[in-house]
Amino acid sequence: MARIKPTIGTIATQAGINVETIRYYQRIGLVKKPRKTGGIRYYSDKVVQRLLFIRHLKKLGFTLREIADLLGVGPKGCSEVRAILHNKRTELLQEIEQIRTATEELKQMEIDCQEKLRNGDCACLHLPESD
Repeated sequence: MARIKPTIGTIATQAGINVETIRYYQRIGLVKKPRKTGGIRYYSDKVVQRLLFIRHLKKLGFTLREIADLLGVGPKGCSEVRAILHNKRTELLQEIEQIRTATEELKQMEIDCQEKLRNGDCACLHLPESD
């Protein structure tokens, strides 16, 4: 029995993304558009794996441009891939530190508000006047 080749709708379901996303990825070169056979484009199983990998990289914080660099045309050397991964990790660590700082500042603002409420002051935040 011949195996039925998947269409764009099938691979979209398998990869957990929508058809328009796949078409966009084709336009920007992340996924190759297969030739039509009998008016229909059939996709290989490798496309689903590539789409799943792209989804995974997006969850790790990569932009589509960064993903394109990683998946770029031709094989990448290990040192180039390592540098891209290192840069992303460094960027994420900086974001974590910014979030940690913001969280501590918000915590202190909550403490200040609670203290003012205990002292009968209802103006927790002193906002600048608008014109």
